[in-house]
Amino acid sequence: MKHQVQCMDCGKTERIVVEHGKQIMSKWRFYGKLNINGCKTSKYFLRPIDQTNLLGSCEKMPNSCYDPAVKPKLVEMWTCPDCVAKLLGEKG
Repeated sequence: MKHQVQCMDCGKTERIVVEHGKQIMSKWRFYGKLNINGCKTSKYFLRPIDQTNLLGSCEKMPNSCYDPAVKPKLVEMWTCPDCVAKLLGEKG
């Protein structure tokens, strides 16, 4: 199935073949989905108890912006082969 993707770095768009549950046979890289309505759809936020150890234990803080009527809106994060090559060139 053809899937239209957009690079999150440069904005380039392309249609690539993506099959559900199979490996993507393209040079494009998929980084996951991001909920852009996260502030309004999350009932609680997690706040670290110890600010020096951010990955330690956390406490639930109620979200004052929470709205149960708002639905999550997910966007896919993709990177094109040119931007991937630039990133790998800078690191290596």
